[in-house]
Amino acid sequence: MSEKNLSNWDSLQKESTERLDRAFAEAQGHFFMGSPMRDMLEYHFKSGGKRIRPLLVFGAALSYARKMGCDETSILDIAQPYALAVELLHNATLIHDDIQDGDRTRRGAETLWVKYSTAQAINCGDAWFFVPNLLIQEAAYGPELKLSLLELLQRKTLAVIEGQAQEFELKERFAHGEDITVLQYLAMVEGKTSALFSMPLIGGARIGGAGAVETEALEKAALHLGHAFQIQDDLLDLWGDKGRDQAGSDIAEGKLSYPLVLLLARLGRGSHERAKVEAIVRAPREKTSAEDVAYVIHCMEKEGVKEVAKDDFHRHLKEARGAEFWADVVEYLASFLEEKVKGF
Repeated sequence: MSEKNLSNWDSLQKESTERLDRAFAEAQGHFFMGSPMRDMLEYHFKSGGKRIRPLLVFGAALSYARKMGCDETSILDIAQPYALAVELLHNATLIHDDIQDGDRTRRGAETLWVKYSTAQAINCGDAWFFVPNLLIQEAAYGPELKLSLLELLQRKTLAVIEGQAQEFELKERFAHGEDITVLQYLAMVEGKTSALFSMPLIGGARIGGAGAVETEALEKAALHLGHAFQIQDDLLDLWGDKGRDQAGSDIAEGKLSYPLVLLLARLGRGSHERAKVEAIVRAPREKTSAEDVAYVIHCMEKEGVKEVAKDDFHRHLKEARGAEFWADVVEYLASFLEEKVKGF
């Protein structure tokens, strides 16, 4: 890319993807030469994905370097190990998430545990939780930046795992008759989803030279971007295309979602509709029919849940856009998410 211009995100996306593919190939040879996991990891990594998080690493690093008048020529080289580290961590969580949720397809292909085995998928996910730390340790970062990035990776990864644990706890409490509030759901999202946005954004900004003062607003923006991302992801499961078996997979799996939490709050305790919705969501996956899923979606549409969720989605994006210093990076992701929910 001849000009590191953040207004040209398509060009940056292309270079980000090319760099990530090269870095991944090098890491495969470095860490998994002769390993039975190599082909499995290759299968998962090459099954697709938007590669948004590495792009955010590069974008945040370039954004700060440009504002400070620093040399932009080598910033992508410097950011590359961290960009790969973030993407591998993200994919590690996806591998484990698919196992825990019993998802058989991702991006239109068999999930890793289905294609190979649950045991081997766990091994692959575990490996990708450790490789990112080695990538940072071996990168040509100064001691202070290296420690800072390692701590960021580890703290945010722990937050993601905690968020996943909270999701299962909320699901268990719901199964035993407790009401789950929007605030409780978003607290779970803060760990499970928002941490995977602050990880690339804050890390990229630090690589570009930003300090604590400059990244404070970016951390807040990442929180709201994570909330917006989860809401749109939940909406896509119901009214969009996530490349899964059927619309409403979250309902069939008995997973809590933002629209479901909103729906239950609107139906109120004691109503026939709420009792039926709860029975459907709490039923085992194999006993949940397409008609059951359609009924829950119908209730959501009748209660105006989709419109409320979309309003909340846009509200979180507005909050994220308040980080004016980082407007170019935040605006790219906000616009990307808005595009995903157009048309439904």
